[in-house]
Amino acid sequence: MGSKAKLAFCSILIACLTFAVPTAYPEKTVQAGLQIIGSEADYVVFNDLIVVGGNIFIGGCSGSFENHVWTVWKISVDGKLVSSTTGGKGYVTSITSDGLRICVAGVLEHDTLPKTTGFLAAFNTDLEKIWEKEWVGSSLFSNFESVAVEQGRIYVVGEAQYFGERATDIVLHKYDENGSLLWDKTFIATGHQEAASMVLHRGRIYIVGTTAIYGSNGSVDGLLLVADENGSEVNRISWGGGKRDFFSDVKAGDGVYVCGYTDSYGEGDLDGLLLKMDEYGRVVWWRTFGGAGDDSFLSLCIEGERIHVVGHVTTSRGMLPIYLQYGFDGMLLGNWTLAIDFLSSWTGVYPADGVIHMVGNNMRGLFRNRGIYTRYVTSYLLTVNFPDEGFWASLDGENKTGRSVGFEALGVEHRLEAAHYRVEGETRLAFSMWSDGVADNPRVIRLKRDTVLDAAYRVEHHVAVSSEIGEASGGGWYVEGSTATVSVAPSIIPKDFFTNHVFDGWVENGRKASSSPVYSFTVTRPVRLTASWRTELNPFTVGILVLLMVLLVLVMLLVFLARRRRQPLPPPPPPGQA
Repeated sequence: MGSKAKLAFCSILIACLTFAVPTAYPEKTVQAGLQIIGSEADYVVFNDLIVVGGNIFIGGCSGSFENHVWTVWKISVDGKLVSSTTGGKGYVTSITSDGLRICVAGVLEHDTLPKTTGFLAAFNTDLEKIWEKEWVGSSLFSNFESVAVEQGRIYVVGEAQYFGERATDIVLHKYDENGSLLWDKTFIATGHQEAASMVLHRGRIYIVGTTAIYGSNGSVDGLLLVADENGSEVNRISWGGGKRDFFSDVKAGDGVYVCGYTDSYGEGDLDGLLLKMDEYGRVVWWRTFGGAGDDSFLSLCIEGERIHVVGHVTTSRGMLPIYLQYGFDGMLLGNWTLAIDFLSSWTGVYPADGVIHMVGNNMRGLFRNRGIYTRYVTSYLLTVNFPDEGFWASLDGENKTGRSVGFEALGVEHRLEAAHYRVEGETRLAFSMWSDGVADNPRVIRLKRDTVLDAAYRVEHHVAVSSEIGEASGGGWYVEGSTATVSVAPSIIPKDFFTNHVFDGWVENGRKASSSPVYSFTVTRPVRLTASWRTELNPFTVGILVLLMVLLVLVMLLVFLARRRRQPLPPPPPPGQA
């Protein structure tokens, strides 16, 4: 975000009419604490923030107005200062991270020419400096406004103003992880082009800022520059209504979302501005927000199904920091102001684990300022409906029982589980699926709005099979109306040497249901089947016995015949005897 946009509140001293009543919002959004860094006499400015590893890193400056130095703070989620680091005279305008390193970009101020230069620095998460680079873009003014990291490469955007040319050009640099410059691009156009913020998305670099002809302070347009991954300009779009229109921050998702402020449109002088564009820069919709005084949107982020915007509004009580939520269709869902005295504004916003973190400033007087930090938590109502009483649901281990149970939870991932069964004798209700089509139970759910889920259950009946001998199979729980197949094996089992057990049929309540060892039927109720057996002669054994008997008879006959052959013939009669 551009420092000019972020610190604009320092020059706004206009009272205005009481602002509109906050819009009703279906979910519950609450502020969780407020931390202030700096004493009444200090000059502490918060410009941007990022959340890494459960800690908040804030970039800005500290010291006195005449002698302030760029500063990076590390604070815990509960607002306690963990550590900080400082550098040369100037301020951090933008901060980002790849999860391992903290990268900051900003402005160094000098007493001699060049009056300002840009700087880029990298730290580990303990705020130990890894490297720092200074960029002298011109002999007059140059600075860095926004930094982004992608795949180990660092992109930074800023501008340079030149002597005698009455022009300011936007510049885009790409560095490697060690701070070595890989390439730099300059986007040259007529007049003043100033960068405020950038975002990387799907091989494109989206840069927003302002464009104006030299000397035309009353006519400023918002500017969107689109570059490819090599820094070559792809598109340039200016937006405005003939007066002062400023783009201050940009994020990308299903479109390109831009926030800023305008006095070409709206209700008063400056009004907050939010636009959605497509990837070609064509405006899909735009909204203004504000009252009779000066109101501005300075930063935005996207979380869940919400666009989160921060800035300030002027009311009868002074300038108040404001946080707003919009839907992707541009509908205002809610807004919250912070009751803090004198001049205050949010300048940076960042989402993490369903919590919206934001930093800003509380101006205490001329050249005196304190940094402020808070977070807003939106909780959603998850309602789980069951077909009857006696069921339970659990969200992250919290169990509730009833026909309809409700949980209040943040918009992050949660573990949701419902009762798997409700058993009544031999019939049960078994979980089938959720009303959103998910069949997993337990499941992971991320809440983006108040959500109602119906847990659907199917009727199942128990089929029991048993047999005194053999092995019966196919028993278990079956969905009502489905087909069950039961079987027993083997269907013939030897009983003793002479007889076998032979399967006789499946019997239910004394009635034979089937004579087949494999029996299929439609399940409409609980079923208990018992295998019935009868005793039969073993045909194999009988056959062997018959064969043995036949063989025995044959043997006996053969023996008899053999004996007859071996019996001697009677001697012949003596001669002469007849």
